[in-house]
Amino acid sequence: MPITAWVAILGAGCSLALVVVVAIIAARGKPGEPWLLRAPLLGLVLAVLLGLISIYSLLLLFAFDAPDFKLPATANVSNPVVVAATLVAGVLTAAYAVLRLRAHIVAEEKGRIDARGDSRADDKHRSDLEVALIERFAKAVELLASEHAISRIAGAHLILALGDEWKRGAQRCLDVLVSHLRGLRENYSFDEEAGSSYGVREEVRLITTEVLRRLSESGDRWDVRAGDFRGTVLGDVDLTAATGLAELDFRESRILGDLTLSRLASHVVPQLAGLICDGHLSVEWTKSPEAEQTELRDEIDLSASAVGGTVVFSGEQLDRDLKCSDLRVGGDFSLAFEEFGCDITLDAADIQGEIRIGSTALSTAFGVSGEQTSLSLADATFSKLILRNLSSGPLLNLAGASGEVDLSDSRFPFEVVANRLEAGTGLNLRRARFEAALVLDGATIPATVDVEGLVLSASARSGIQSSDFAFRDRLLAPIEVAKPVQRATSDSKFDWRMAIEPLRDSADPSFVEEVERRLARAEVDLPLDWQQRPTFTSRIMSVVSRAAAMTDQPDDVARLMQAALRESLRLAYAEKESV
Repeated sequence: MPITAWVAILGAGCSLALVVVVAIIAARGKPGEPWLLRAPLLGLVLAVLLGLISIYSLLLLFAFDAPDFKLPATANVSNPVVVAATLVAGVLTAAYAVLRLRAHIVAEEKGRIDARGDSRADDKHRSDLEVALIERFAKAVELLASEHAISRIAGAHLILALGDEWKRGAQRCLDVLVSHLRGLRENYSFDEEAGSSYGVREEVRLITTEVLRRLSESGDRWDVRAGDFRGTVLGDVDLTAATGLAELDFRESRILGDLTLSRLASHVVPQLAGLICDGHLSVEWTKSPEAEQTELRDEIDLSASAVGGTVVFSGEQLDRDLKCSDLRVGGDFSLAFEEFGCDITLDAADIQGEIRIGSTALSTAFGVSGEQTSLSLADATFSKLILRNLSSGPLLNLAGASGEVDLSDSRFPFEVVANRLEAGTGLNLRRARFEAALVLDGATIPATVDVEGLVLSASARSGIQSSDFAFRDRLLAPIEVAKPVQRATSDSKFDWRMAIEPLRDSADPSFVEEVERRLARAEVDLPLDWQQRPTFTSRIMSVVSRAAAMTDQPDDVARLMQAALRESLRLAYAEKESV
């Protein structure tokens, strides 16, 4: 066999053997590192060199027919030295490429090591920062435990600043401040402005203001889950700008000012039972798509609470039961809603001012889809109860109640129980309509009662006749007897859809949709004589006015819709129609 062939075979074999040895050595190296870094550098270079020699031998053998490493005279090469130099250059180039590749891999691995080191350094820095924050937190808590108000205020400021800086500890900061307020409630009396509690009151107001600001502002807001203020003492509370809290709990808390809440402040109905509020209580119960999608409790509980000022619940529709048993209010109590789809309980409530239920400008309906709802004021005391202009009243319980009662211009399709009612200061039944039983056994009514336009059904007259109370005959004087309410017949069809059809293309679609929704509700409980009733006309006109207000429509659009309904349905003209 020619020498050149032997050199090619030996070079290839040795190169392959070196590659196997290098691979075995690399496999035993440090795991996790690239293979090229674990392989011996000298072995890689020798393997490449022997491989090139083998290739060169094959080139001489087959390209130049040189079996003994000597080029023939016919070879088109001027000098064999050039071939050797080319081979050496190839070897050096291969070695340089291996070294550069290895250096590149070494640099990448060093970068990864440095990155891991930086990450560990960052983790250590965060850990050290967390430890520092916890130490600051502990020192601030020590200041809060001081007997001196000035030290406690300084500690509160430290915790507030710490909550702004320590995002993960914001809930912890809120909890410790609330716990501090709960401790102040237990240790101090807040019944008088003067005296030793003055500095504590300022401390409470400062903490309350700063905490509520951090629960309401969008930019610097604390990321907290819930506001558990149960059993605490707080200053003025205004959470109308707060949204998205999991829960708000003010049970048995003391408010040294006003309390103002919004339905959107928390995902569930705020808990208010046993609340003591020195000022006014205001709850904005405006419906919204976001609120309709959340899970709310079945009731609003204000039982056994005391409010020094007024209580106002306002919105379009009250859709949760309201429990206000044993409620004490120093001012007026107002439920300013157009619609009530719930039961209301004011049993044994003590209201120093007036009780106003319903909208002051528009008609009010109990039972959104004609279902029965109740209003109970059993054994309640008040200066005056105002239940005016109800298009559909509730099942009313006034048993044992005491105060002036105004039920004028209201329709009561369900039973009204007023046993032992103490209404000697005034009773107004002007244009009231009672379609079910009216029971007044043992009631006290004034000698003069406004019964102009009073309408009594047979069951209402029977209930009055079976009741034993003074001046009963005044209510049984010749009064119009109400006929049972029936749905409209085909001769007097309440076809409001045909009435608004000509305006559908020209009016705003949202306005038309809102009018349709409200008229559909009015259609549920339609009296037989709806065309002749001015109060029903007022209700329809109010429906249009409210729909226009909700969709920001100009007055002329509302008037055009009102005129179309009045003329198409041949409605009676009301004494007062508002836009």
